Amino acid sequence: MKWKTPQPREYYAKYKHINTVNSLNWFECYELPGNVIAICEPQHLQEVNVFLIFGEKKALLLDTGMGIFSIKPLIEELCSKYDAETAKASGSYFQFLQVVNCHCHFDHTGGNWAFDEIFAVDDPVVRRQAQKGVPFEPLANQTDEDMFLYDYPAGFDPKNYCIKPYTFRPCEDGHIFDLGGRNIEFITTPGHTNDHAMLYDHKYGILFAGDMIYFGAIYVQFGNDIMGYSDIDKYIASLKKIRTRCPDLKSIYVSHNDFITDKDAISLIENALRQVADGSAEGTPLQDEKYGYYMDPPTMRQYIFDGFSIVAGK
Repeated sequence: MKWKTPQPREYYAKYKHINTVNSLNWFECYELPGNVIAICEPQHLQEVNVFLIFGEKKALLLDTGMGIFSIKPLIEELCSKYDAETAKASGSYFQFLQVVNCHCHFDHTGGNWAFDEIFAVDDPVVRRQAQKGVPFEPLANQTDEDMFLYDYPAGFDPKNYCIKPYTFRPCEDGHIFDLGGRNIEFITTPGHTNDHAMLYDHKYGILFAGDMIYFGAIYVQFGNDIMGYSDIDKYIASLKKIRTRCPDLKSIYVSHNDFITDKDAISLIENALRQVADGSAEGTPLQDEKYGYYMDPPTMRQYIFDGFSIVAGK
């Protein structure tokens, strides 16, 4: 398979690697500009990125990964490594950690259960997932052996994979997470899913864009109570909203592929979505059905653009 290369992705070389005890030979950690640590899971096809953001007194964790292994011990270790003197005076950063989901998908919520509470958009799909979790069956294809770079990791039983219930705390558009000398704004951005949200760091001008801005496959085909609901018009409106709400934007940190992407991605993706929405773009039936998602529509098409694609229902 094309994605299965034993060599690390070239973009990892741009960032400083952090050695950890609790990586479990599964997680990889890198330092990013602006007191941010990126945590990735490069041995699964999703290659999801999780972000740990430090202020002077508190830390914020954006997403919890796939849940193949619990990310909690690693986060606790990283918080202890980066304790500032102000945090040491009253306890570790981990004691004051706040956890946020950018949206409900399994590769972002798999480790939620291990934390006291999770901030997210108040949405019926989120409420259902928090209360009941997600059973194995809708996630079964994500545990196929082909989805893993090597063999199944030691200690992982694919038949037991699921999203466990967790404690959910609704978060509204415009909410500010005050980390101490650093304000992180919660911005609702429906499109990829109805519950999608981004975070904007006012101190450093960093937008944490989740699954809506990156160079890769952009998905707008979802339509069920497990994977949520996509809307291409809302997607376009959300990208316009980000330009208005984040006028001092300097960089974009994203949840898949390279941790940091070009600011031009916003307008490029918006223009491409418009072409898909108005019918001026030409797509082809998505051939790689094995790597689709639960209840994907049979009319899915893939629209190829320069450096990324859009997957949408016909």
